[in-house]
Amino acid sequence: MAPRLGLRSRILALTMPVVVLVSAAIAGIVYTSLGQVFDVSAREIAVAEALELRADIGLHTVDELQQIHVGDLTTRVSQVVRPDGRMVVTSDARAGGPIADPALARGQVRSELVSALPGIGEGRYAVAAADGTGADGERYTAIVAVPTRVETTALGRSMEFALIGATGLVALLAAVTTFAVGQALRPVDRMRDQMDALVASRPAPGLEVPPGRDELSRLAETLNVVLERLREADAARRAFVADAGHELRSPLATIRVLLDRLGEDRPLAERTGTANRASAEVDRLSVLVDDLLALASADEQQGAASREDVDLDDVVVGEAGALRARGLPVEVSVEPVRVTGDPHRLGRVVRNLLENAARHMDRQVRVVLDREGDLAHLVVDNDGPPVPEEDRERIFGRFVRLDDSRTRDTGGTGLGLAIVAEIVRAHGGSVTAEETPEGWCRFAVRIPVEARSG
Repeated sequence: MAPRLGLRSRILALTMPVVVLVSAAIAGIVYTSLGQVFDVSAREIAVAEALELRADIGLHTVDELQQIHVGDLTTRVSQVVRPDGRMVVTSDARAGGPIADPALARGQVRSELVSALPGIGEGRYAVAAADGTGADGERYTAIVAVPTRVETTALGRSMEFALIGATGLVALLAAVTTFAVGQALRPVDRMRDQMDALVASRPAPGLEVPPGRDELSRLAETLNVVLERLREADAARRAFVADAGHELRSPLATIRVLLDRLGEDRPLAERTGTANRASAEVDRLSVLVDDLLALASADEQQGAASREDVDLDDVVVGEAGALRARGLPVEVSVEPVRVTGDPHRLGRVVRNLLENAARHMDRQVRVVLDREGDLAHLVVDNDGPPVPEEDRERIFGRFVRLDDSRTRDTGGTGLGLAIVAEIVRAHGGSVTAEETPEGWCRFAVRIPVEARSG
């Protein structure tokens, strides 16, 4: 039995003679759709600027608003109007009155598309109005008009004629290809039905792989891999969002309480102490946000980080020197090792490991960098207790703190080692928690070394 012609070959054999005509038809549809896209975009911009202007109304007097908005040379028109229709501010002097009905319910926001603006002329505009209260206590309506920038041109008219002329050809194409492609894509219909079922199922099973080794079977296998990764990513995302929300809520709640105390009539010494505590909470929140941004950057830049030759020994010596400058005892032993990677992110790896060691040491931190075959081998030891064996993988999770010695009060966010793991993984390496021969705590990083390094 002759092998079945592949799906791609069958479709190409039927559609190649008319692919140019189909492309022309698609171009016409896309051109028509652009108008809708611009309309939606202009609406969103108009609403956003109307809300911003409403905010300005609450912060500035009418005279100040006139200085800010009158004379605005952009193509957008901004107005501030009283509910009775009297215009107090306009950015375009041609508008002798409101460009939209200012009557709005309190707090309401409205948007619409119009084909002309009173006093300004014809043109398609998105107009948004937002009701608000001014700095003087009076009610005003903020109105903003944004052009959609879509005009009827010769190109647009020719596209309409092209669409009409192409209708017959597309119908012919549909008649020729419907039967053959319908037969070829019957497995796709089955996979679609299965995907619909997967959406409603938790946990979702995999797709049925069609028999044979054509494009459809390989597609089903790939989709099964994607589904599994999506399930894992969704579970990790849910856990991360929940943990991040919990971690951010705590310092924010503390800061709110401290600010309330500052607003009370208390002795100066007590107010100073409260202010210092609030400042410390802000610092803690800043560190947490920085770590969250670092993790987000590591996730986003997987495989996209800068790649250059990095003298890892220089990075280690520099970060250890910064720790010594803070008066902490650090013993350093390095040999020249060069890797290919991002110097800033590799520096973050060394810094996070050193700061973690400094938090949990008793009296000493020790750093050693050497080569282990084709790997750069970096170990950071501290004479504190080692990580328990059952927690040596979990310690690199996000927001993981193992015991009372690893609490928020020590300054850790539970993200430092997670950041280390993400960056090292992006460089093709690994990081492990270990125990030194003398019973110290050790973290070991191994990163591939280029052949020319040494």
